[in-house]
Amino acid sequence: MKTIGREILWNLPHAAAIIMYALFGGVMLVIAWGVYRRVEAYRLGRTERENRFDDLRGRLRDTVRLALGQQRVLHRKFGGLVHLCVFSAFIVLFIVTCLVAVEYDLGLRILDGNFYIVFKLFAESFGAVLLLGVAGALVRRIVFRPPGLTKENDDTLQLLLIGAIGVTGFLIETARIAATHPAIAPISFISNSLAPVLFGGMPLPEILSVHKGLWWTHLLIAFGFLASLPFTKMIHMGTGTASVFLRTSRPKGALQPIPNIEEEENPGVAAVTDFSWKQLLSADGCTKCGRCQDECPAFAAEMPLSPRDVVLKTKDQLGLDLYGSLVPSATNVDKATGKRVVPDFVREVLNPEEIWACTTCRACMQACPVMIEHIDMIVDVRRGYVAASKVPDTVKTALRKMGDTGNPWGLPQDDRIAWAEGLDVPFAAETKEFEYLYWVGCAGAYDPRNQKVTRAIVSLLHRAGVSYATLGLEEMCCGESARRMGEEGLFQLGMVEMVKEVFAGYKVKKVITQCPHCFNTFRNEYPQFGVNVEVVHHSVLLRDLIAQGKLSPRKANNVALAFHDSCYLGRHNDIYDAPREALAAIPGVTINEMGKNREEGFCCGAGGGGMWTDSPGKRINHLRFGQAMATGANAVGSACPYCLIMFDDAIKYNNLDDSVQAKDIAELVAESL
Repeated sequence: MKTIGREILWNLPHAAAIIMYALFGGVMLVIAWGVYRRVEAYRLGRTERENRFDDLRGRLRDTVRLALGQQRVLHRKFGGLVHLCVFSAFIVLFIVTCLVAVEYDLGLRILDGNFYIVFKLFAESFGAVLLLGVAGALVRRIVFRPPGLTKENDDTLQLLLIGAIGVTGFLIETARIAATHPAIAPISFISNSLAPVLFGGMPLPEILSVHKGLWWTHLLIAFGFLASLPFTKMIHMGTGTASVFLRTSRPKGALQPIPNIEEEENPGVAAVTDFSWKQLLSADGCTKCGRCQDECPAFAAEMPLSPRDVVLKTKDQLGLDLYGSLVPSATNVDKATGKRVVPDFVREVLNPEEIWACTTCRACMQACPVMIEHIDMIVDVRRGYVAASKVPDTVKTALRKMGDTGNPWGLPQDDRIAWAEGLDVPFAAETKEFEYLYWVGCAGAYDPRNQKVTRAIVSLLHRAGVSYATLGLEEMCCGESARRMGEEGLFQLGMVEMVKEVFAGYKVKKVITQCPHCFNTFRNEYPQFGVNVEVVHHSVLLRDLIAQGKLSPRKANNVALAFHDSCYLGRHNDIYDAPREALAAIPGVTINEMGKNREEGFCCGAGGGGMWTDSPGKRINHLRFGQAMATGANAVGSACPYCLIMFDDAIKYNNLDDSVQAKDIAELVAESL
């Protein structure tokens, strides 16, 4: 006999258990059917091109940290807090329900004594947490709606259902306390307080009748909510968690390669089913929170891109309706004939202008709570455009130049060493031994502004006594921009193969890069094709040379510098401290940090082929320059040639040539020696 606990299914007829389990069986069948239909939809996607089940320990760790621990969700204080309230309460109350079921079904007396007291305290406390979370979420959604949050009634309905489950749960406990007056009623602190207010003076038979009505209402709402899970946004509890578990194990800066590209008939995305099953599952796991959109520089510049909408439009094209069947959406039905019209997914559903507006800066992926791989999705669509020869003229011109001349500027190969005129530069063909190959890159070789940076780096390498050589006329484009614009064939079969041959010929082991884009490509992408070299970015090398005493900045440079984190040095490769430490060693330099810096830095707009494309809207680099000037700085610092070009453009646009300068850290270090 229980000493403290209570009778399960108190005040209910024996048939209640039979009806409840019959309904529960029906609910489980509905859930199973809905899940099956969704899995069938994911299976329409192509086979994955990478192993999504390696490093199980790491995947489980990330799932606990991000899906269960809500780490990224909590980056938004209010929204994260209300989500954590609902999520944690949902988990705890699910466990509470399971414990009740275990005792009732198995006949184990576990809800008794001190454990029952703790059990009741947790149930009452997290019931309150649930209602606070729901109330906060409704206020946030209705009164203080963030701009990136969707306005779908379905989402609000789900919150109301969860709230109704919580409210009826409290009312059931309140009625039971009012009827039985248990000794431990104060443990249920909310229900016990409500009992005299709601049921004081009510005859016992009426209380018992109300209790039964509340119990059945609670059961039907809860079962209705459970049955709806596979057909509403709430499916993200499962698909979002799965998306995190199945996250890529590639380095952050690496795109997914296309194996055997010469034999691949469909290298990109032309229809929604050309996405991989993992991409379709992740799209279905989207929480519609809008964090990706809020962080997107293209969206901030009023360009036609919203990473959230790319994902949601992909999800919508799967056609999963509330009945779990694959159906065409209303926009795909000819109203005159009633016949289905299959839209051109990559031109009518997705807007080509939104796809080409992406700078691949990774801000969306950094913010996404369920680790959706937006960049891979967008680049796969670009690959489809390239395969179908449906690309903007600016992209077509840049790709043609890369294919014809080996550089996106389209300049002659003989001009690649114009920057070296008058300098004693060691070339690999003439140098028997060298430790580092200095990869100048196309911008450092051809762009007049960045040629100055190249000369500064060479002077610093000489001064520090670094053993190095350059390829000179043997250097060509590494193919980074071509790959991100979707020309995987040119990248793999052209650039990679040529670089691979040259590196092997000179037995290159270590590479210095001036450009973060080249750095990322050699470090994270060339290993996909058997090219493995140790790569160091010039900002890291300069920091190390200063620390070793091989470079000693002494001349003061009294400048207030707003330092800009290049996306491909920062978010793609987590290098934030090295350039700042190199700058901190220069006397007189003060770093004015922008509001968006380091992991939350704002793109300059040049990445992902942005250097060569035009999109409607504002210029991203002008927005970033405004953020720099808001710090009170009189100079903008960078460690990327693309960023330097973009800031020079913004300075000229604002007619500030005489008062503001854009400088690479190599120039600042060289000027201080």
